[in-house]
Amino acid sequence: MVTIILPTGYTKAEWQPIVRKGRKLVKQKSSIQFALGDLVIEALEGHPRRRGEVGEVIELLAHQIGINAGTLRTHYEIAKQWPQDKRRADVSYSVHRVLAYVRSRYLLIRKDPYDPISKENRWTENEAQKVANHNFDTPSNKEERLARTRRLLHSDEDAAEVVKEMIARPEVRSRVVADPRSRNILREAQREHWRQVDEELETEAELAPAEEVEEFVEKEEPLVSYKEAPLEILRLIGAFASFFVSMQRIIPEIHAQDYNEETKAAVFDNVHKARMLLDWCESAVRTGRTDMDKALASLLEDEEGE
Repeated sequence: MVTIILPTGYTKAEWQPIVRKGRKLVKQKSSIQFALGDLVIEALEGHPRRRGEVGEVIELLAHQIGINAGTLRTHYEIAKQWPQDKRRADVSYSVHRVLAYVRSRYLLIRKDPYDPISKENRWTENEAQKVANHNFDTPSNKEERLARTRRLLHSDEDAAEVVKEMIARPEVRSRVVADPRSRNILREAQREHWRQVDEELETEAELAPAEEVEEFVEKEEPLVSYKEAPLEILRLIGAFASFFVSMQRIIPEIHAQDYNEETKAAVFDNVHKARMLLDWCESAVRTGRTDMDKALASLLEDEEGE
């Protein structure tokens, strides 16, 4: 008979329903994780892809369904290692993930190991790690080496330390930046970092005492009086402000190495048009003449025609 281990202060009647509910939730989560992996497999059926092209499919799908691309890729890799008829619905996804690259996994998962913590015969992630370490000491190929590395670097802190060491190696750094998907991930990480920094600075400013906040307040008077300026001037200044903000948000996302010449030419064409429009604006304010020259009129007509 299995002895139920209870936390201090709990009765068996109180604790067992909590455990049952928790195991049900874990089962539901595992089902969803496998379902997402199977979704990628389904999406790739009938569409042969090289490794880089698979990454493109995963990244686009992840973005459109609202999930992290790295997480979706993991679900896909694990689902590939565990065909549906080899999985155990009563064993968590995390156990399947740990055992995913153990050669005898289909046989091993059939028998529940003894868990010394709960005093039960059941699969837990700790027991899976023990089995994986015992059966996976000498990886024989690249896939197994990568799988073992992922298991050993399960902690975000450990993974970050190793990544910092690895990218210090010129060849590793070169291979990383040569991959479009890696470059995109690095750009996203950089934007997320500075977004968090901005939020922290805003929070600090809100919490700072009033006399400290005053030090950051601009003392200069505005260039124009908004109460007295003509409406069209206010609208013009507002259009410039909107343009400045948009450019500041968009330009850091540019990764020119991934653009072809046609894409660049389209941008340069619009930069040229923008310069001509700005010159027209400056001339109109200086001289009062608002009629545009033939070259600008021709450009704008072409734009409207498109």
